[in-house]
Amino acid sequence: MPRSKKTETKQSVRAKPVRSRRSHTNLVAASVQRLYNKSAPLLICEALLFGVAAFLMVFRPVSILTALMYVIGVALVLFGLYRTVAGFVVSRDAGGGWFDVLFGLINVVLGVLFCMFPAGSVISMVYIFVVLFLFKSLRALVFSINMIRAKFGHYWMDLIISIILIALAVILLFYPMAGALVMVYYLAVALLLYAAADVYMYIEILRLKRLTAD
Repeated sequence: MPRSKKTETKQSVRAKPVRSRRSHTNLVAASVQRLYNKSAPLLICEALLFGVAAFLMVFRPVSILTALMYVIGVALVLFGLYRTVAGFVVSRDAGGGWFDVLFGLINVVLGVLFCMFPAGSVISMVYIFVVLFLFKSLRALVFSINMIRAKFGHYWMDLIISIILIALAVILLFYPMAGALVMVYYLAVALLLYAAADVYMYIEILRLKRLTAD
């Protein structure tokens, strides 16, 4: 006997949700697969790069500092040459640009010094940062003294912290290389954390890919 129209209508209504669910699942699986193909290689490469750089910083901090000074020196030379050439072009066309020429030449000289004397450049940079740090610490001390006079806020905590900061700045003035090594170790820890985050994201994307594939 031929099927009635009501029976065929019921079967078609039941089949539509099943097909829509399957198509939706396929779209999600395809988008997750594209995300995995695009992100997984990048995450693995970043994790390896950051991990290797962090271990080199921990076990070869002096070599890393020396290489960093060479990189900074080359960047300063290139930037200085660009500003010098741009300054000459501006001065020829508009009657100005000599400040750019002077600024560019100073950068070139600094870049050459960075490349020729990397160890001295490290110590010089540390001294610059320490002087700025000491200035900020002295400002914090003056602020805490004013808070003590006004009897306002957590002034004793501010005073203790400012004294500790000044003591650290004075120690770094006498031992600048220690400050440079501390900065390298700090960067190493930061890179290890970035590498761990990349590994975690890769594991999560891989788990999501397996769930959608099932």
